[in-house]
Order: sequence, then C-alpha cells, then structure tokens
Amino acid sequence: MKLAPVNLLVAVLVLLTGFFAQSQPISNSKLSIHLINGYTPGSSNVVSGRPQLLKVLAVDPNFPSGQLAAIRDFKTKAPGGKVIVRVYSPKTYWTNDDPTISAADFWTNHMLPALNQLSPSDKQLIDYLEGPNEGETPTLGYPYDPPHFAAQWFNQFWTNLTPMMVSAGYKPCIGSIAVGNPGDLSELDYFVPALRQVKAAGGSWSYHAYTINYTTDVADEYWYSLRYRQFYNYFAQNYSDLVTLPLVLTEAGVDFSGTAATSGWQARGSSANYERWLNWFDHQLQQDSYVLGCTLFQNGDPGGWASFDLETVMAGAQPGVVPITGWLKNYLTNPT
Repeated sequence: MKLAPVNLLVAVLVLLTGFFAQSQPISNSKLSIHLINGYTPGSSNVVSGRPQLLKVLAVDPNFPSGQLAAIRDFKTKAPGGKVIVRVYSPKTYWTNDDPTISAADFWTNHMLPALNQLSPSDKQLIDYLEGPNEGETPTLGYPYDPPHFAAQWFNQFWTNLTPMMVSAGYKPCIGSIAVGNPGDLSELDYFVPALRQVKAAGGSWSYHAYTINYTTDVADEYWYSLRYRQFYNYFAQNYSDLVTLPLVLTEAGVDFSGTAATSGWQARGSSANYERWLNWFDHQLQQDSYVLGCTLFQNGDPGGWASFDLETVMAGAQPGVVPITGWLKNYLTNPT
C-alpha cells in the first residue's frame, strides 16, 4: 500500500525525530531530579537535557499516568538513561514486626497494586525499583533498640524483598538510607548479605546525600553529602567484593532538618548559592565511578515540599530565589 504524500512526510519526520533523539549524547553530569506527582514543564525541561538517570515517586492516583509520561519521554530522549521508581506507601514497619512477613506485606499490598497498572512494555522501562523510604522501616543505626538489632532486621527484610522483585523482573535498589547514617560503620557488617544479594541480581543501593550549609569543604561534607565515601572505604578494608556495587543518591540537595517549608534550598539561600554548590557536588561525584548519579529532591510537589521545589518559588523564599530547572537543563548540556 502506498502512503499519501502528507502521510509519508509525517512518517519521515517521526523517524527523523527518533533518530536525532537517540543520536544526541547523554549528559556527562551525574545530576538529575526526583519527580513527585505530574510531569511539569520544569521537569520536562530538565529531561530535555538528557540526564543519566531519573527518579519518579509513584503516588496514586497520579501513577502511572503523569509519571509514566515522564518515564517514556526520558527514555526517548536518553535511551541509555536509568529510571528508578519508588512506589509510595503510608505503611511503617517497626522492630516488633516480623521482617520476613513485613517484606511480603510490602510487596503484595503496597508495591504490586501500583506496578500491576503498567503494561509489560512500560515495566521494561524501569531499571531499578526502590522499596520503603528512610523512616518507613528500622534501618542501620536505628537508635531505639539493642545494638545492631535494627540492622539485622533491615537485612532480613531486604533479603526477603529482593527475590520478590527479581522474580517479577525488576532490579532492586535497596537501602534508601538517611543522610548522616549510620553513625557506626560497623552497622554495615549486618547489611552485607543483602548488599551481596542485590549485587548478584544486578541491582544497586541508595543513600540520601544532603548538605546542611552549602559547604564545599570536602572534610565537612565527608559526613553529609559525601558520607557514602566512608562506606566504600569501609568496604575496601573489609568487603572488597562490594567496592564496585552501584550506588544511587536517590535524594540529594540542601536540607537542614527535613521541614518542608524551612529546610530546603529556597529557605536557605539564593538560587546562585544552590547552583554553585551543585556544580561543586557534581564534580565530586565524577570522582567516584561507583556512583551512578543523584536525583535532587524534588520537583512536582510545591504544596508538600515548598522549600525544596526546583520549579515553583514559594512565598517567603530567600532573596534571589528563582526556579533552577532552566539552569539545570543548561548545565546538563554543558556541565563545566
């Protein structure tokens, strides 16, 4: 069957658009964004910079519709990029909960209902699947239990959840450890079985890398945004097989105490302050080959996380605050 001239032109344009999108190089920067809710113009602008990875938080009822548009657009513009998905859950587990039963409950009753909304082809767009976020389970250094008890709980939870993810066709991204934790690096000893299991499955693990005061002193940030380096130094000394385990900084940026309206970058300085720090931080990340990248928290939820939003300026923001999504897109195309 012959195509009409107009239809032929459309087909050619579609093919050329796909060709040019895939021929554009992915960014050399390790910066990207953490998306919440719908796919906003600012988020689309950042994705057009072809970052190396993208994280989306699946929050019903906006998942999979809005976030799926972001994932598809990202994979079109950056075919080699990695997508990390976390399914939101209001459920919190405690040390008096059985970790094996808790893992099964989280998978069956919280993750699967959202994931089952995806078509098989869309499921293939997910490179890494996260589990519970910081604070939703006992974790490394949890302070209210006998020494190392929470770390053992955390390990048992993940060694049960990881096989469920793998059996469903996903690569896990485990951990989601809060900035500054664990205080005692020996807590990692109890998490090694889970880390080895996820490495064997081709997965990764995650840490939340925040600065408190826009510090560009490596010695200071070694305890905050660069604390992950302590983990890998510890691995080099004790578990050399883990020094190549991929790490994703699934939350990053500026945070003082986690308070939505007063702790983020908009309440702590100007856009220029943040941009300057991000430039420095990105160049630190470039030195660590095991770091796949970081996703800045957050974009898409200015009502919930006003001082952290990258696109919408909140009332009461510090002088000199403007949206930085445009700056980030330009930086991704030329990370100098």
